[in-house]
Amino acid sequence: MHAVRWISLLLLLAATGCNRHPASAGECEAILNRLIELELSESGYRDPVVRARWQQDLVRRFAPELDRCRGREVPSSLRACLTGAHHSEEIAHHCFD
Repeated sequence: MHAVRWISLLLLLAATGCNRHPASAGECEAILNRLIELELSESGYRDPVVRARWQQDLVRRFAPELDRCRGREVPSSLRACLTGAHHSEEIAHHCFD
C-alpha cells in the first residue's frame, strides 16, 4: 500500500510561501483521514468492516507523524483541495502548492 509513503511524506511536509498558516491538529487529522480513505479505495478495500480496521490501524501507526505535522506551514486552500482530491497522488502534487 502506498499509504505509508504518502502519509509520511505529507504529514512531515514543511512548505513556505504566500497564503500559508501553521497546520492545526484538525488539518493534520484531515490530511491523514483523507489519505487513508483514498488509499483504501484505490487498494480495493470496499468492505466497511475491513476499511474500519485498516483505518484504525493506520491512525495508530501514524500518530507520531500527526504530532510532527502540527504547526507546519500549509496553504490556506488545503481543506478544499483535500475534499476535491480523487487520488492520493493529487494531494501530494496539488494540495501543498
